Amino acid sequence: MDPDKRTAWLRQLDEECPYQVVLPRRQLADDSEILNFLLRYAGKFDMYVEDDYAAFVRYCFEDPLDAEIFRSRFEPKAGRFKLAG
Repeated sequence: MDPDKRTAWLRQLDEECPYQVVLPRRQLADDSEILNFLLRYAGKFDMYVEDDYAAFVRYCFEDPLDAEIFRSRFEPKAGRFKLAG
C-alpha cells in the first residue's frame, strides 16, 4: 500500500475505531487465541501491524468496553508502559 493510501486508511480507522491497544506480536498459536476472542466477543474492530518489522500489532475498537476487556485479557500485566510526567 502506498504511503498516501495508508495514511488515509489509518485516518479513517482512527475515526471509526478510536479505542486502541498496542501489543507485542506473539507467536502464531497466541495470535489465533486473540483472533478467536475478537471474532467471538468484540463488536466492530480492526488491526494492523504497527511497524515494518511486525514487532507490534495495533488492535482498534469502536466500543471502549471492547478495548478495555481485550486489554485486560491480553496485555502483559508487567509490561504496561507509564508516561513520564
